[in-house]
Amino acid sequence: MEGTNSTYDEKFQRFSNIISTKTMQGFTVADRNDKALVAVLVKQGEKINHLLHFLISLISCGFWLFVWAYLALVKAKEQRVRISIDHGGNILEEKIKLQ
Repeated sequence: MEGTNSTYDEKFQRFSNIISTKTMQGFTVADRNDKALVAVLVKQGEKINHLLHFLISLISCGFWLFVWAYLALVKAKEQRVRISIDHGGNILEEKIKLQ
């Protein structure tokens, strides 16, 4: 973490690097403000093959239901993240909860 002596160019470079890293992780940029160094990134939820999980649950006598429930409740939801740089040059990343 850099101190308060960070210039705008250094902050912008760190900001661009974190955005690049997040896009390689599957996020897309929904909104980006280079002047304020704030961005909102979105990652679509994974598509769940419910028929396949139902069949596996039948074969495993219901044990697969826990995996199926986890996938359906956690992995299938869209994720939103706000990335920003504070005055000291620190990266702030916060998850945005969808209602």
